Amino acid sequence: MKVEISILALAAALALAPGVAGADGVESFKDWTVVCDNLRNCQVAGFAADDTELPAVLRLSRAAAASAPAKVEIDLLGEISLGGKAPALAVDGRVVMTAKVVSSRDSADFTVVLDDAQVGPLLGAARNGTLLSIQDSGKELGRVSLAGMVAALRYADDQQKRAGTVTAMVAKGAAPAASVPAPPPAPVLRAAPAVAQTGLPAKPPAAIKALFSKAECDLGPGRDDKPEAFRLSADKVLWQVPCWGAAYNFGSLFVIADKADRLSLALEGVGDGVLVNAEYDPKTRLLSAYNKGRGIGDCGDSSQWVWTGEAFALSEATVMPVCRGYGGDWPTTFHAEVR
Repeated sequence: MKVEISILALAAALALAPGVAGADGVESFKDWTVVCDNLRNCQVAGFAADDTELPAVLRLSRAAAASAPAKVEIDLLGEISLGGKAPALAVDGRVVMTAKVVSSRDSADFTVVLDDAQVGPLLGAARNGTLLSIQDSGKELGRVSLAGMVAALRYADDQQKRAGTVTAMVAKGAAPAASVPAPPPAPVLRAAPAVAQTGLPAKPPAAIKALFSKAECDLGPGRDDKPEAFRLSADKVLWQVPCWGAAYNFGSLFVIADKADRLSLALEGVGDGVLVNAEYDPKTRLLSAYNKGRGIGDCGDSSQWVWTGEAFALSEATVMPVCRGYGGDWPTTFHAEVR
């Protein structure tokens, strides 16, 4: 059965991830979703419909460069037995092509991989269809709903500024590939030098209680998590203070204290300084958070920030905006180069 994050839950999740909240390229269209990052790279996913018993996920990825081809893979989920022949791809029962398949090293899943030359014909055949099925000797192995596909591809064309050009997947026009603007360069961030984790205080400054109260922290009974300190520099300490706990998400307040015990939120404007399932690694200077949309972890968002010596700067963000049972990598919404 299809389960999607509610509008309110999704809004709350995006509010915790600045890389997502700042991105315009996250949209869903019926059974399809699109995620484009700050470099205009896009990932499009099509899922099985509500009533299917043969789930599959079509993943289309395309880089922003005008000459970049669209890459398509189809993940077959669950216990599947394949014969010796290449699986066939059919739209509304009509076989369009055959494709090669590779097996997962760590599960029983299989992935159908299309050659670059096959992507256009498949999308063309699917434009007016309702169901894409993957077949082995006439037996269905998986299904992908085509409801929303055209709108999703059109949105991706628009995000990549391909609309009206010969490179578009749906919104084709006569404009040459040269009219597609070059993708923006990735932001460059420089991580501060690593520092020894010595001379750390035993407990946070008393003033942290006010920030704890403002964030409405409430661990509830039975939790004995203790604050943890990390040295950022000779005169700055990062405090991770447990704030709240739930079934599969745990919130921590992150505060920076200077030598005079003056406090500031580690991330201004992000959930009153509270991050979900977060941790700081002093070796890499990376602060990471991972917010599950539900317990099985098939949706939600993640973010990563690097300490530059002056502030934590967003370096990576991902999101899976719909809960559809897919456990693969979440699409990227923000990427920076960390040096």
